[in-house]
Amino acid sequence: MKKVLFVCTGNTCRSPMAQGIFNSLAKEKSIDAKADSAGLMTANGIPYSENAVKACENIGVNIKGGHSVSIQDVNLNAYDLLCPMTVSHAQALVNLGADKDKIMLLSADGISDPYGGDIKVYEKCCLEIKQAIEKLIEKL
Repeated sequence: MKKVLFVCTGNTCRSPMAQGIFNSLAKEKSIDAKADSAGLMTANGIPYSENAVKACENIGVNIKGGHSVSIQDVNLNAYDLLCPMTVSHAQALVNLGADKDKIMLLSADGISDPYGGDIKVYEKCCLEIKQAIEKLIEKL
């Protein structure tokens, strides 16, 4: 089974949406892969953003009840692929000792942070993530 880790800053918006969407699409397409997510600057146990949960629900993906995980508590070597949301997240992973060959930006332009935005901002972000993950899954 291929293991993928999505990484963002707080692990309450982008990377949880990516994790949920990836796992949903992998199951739907019978792909032997599983995703997790983590944040670079977060504590463990912060609930996912309400708007992130709603945006995912709107496309049939359930991330309800999820909570943040700090990158400090993750074994980066346990993953086949590390998918940061931005170039700065990718650099932070390198600084933490991640294998550069395992790092692949989810989107070349980066996925902008919807934190603090209204539901429309989250829905736009969720759609961007879904489109990027559809491309990623084709490569697996």
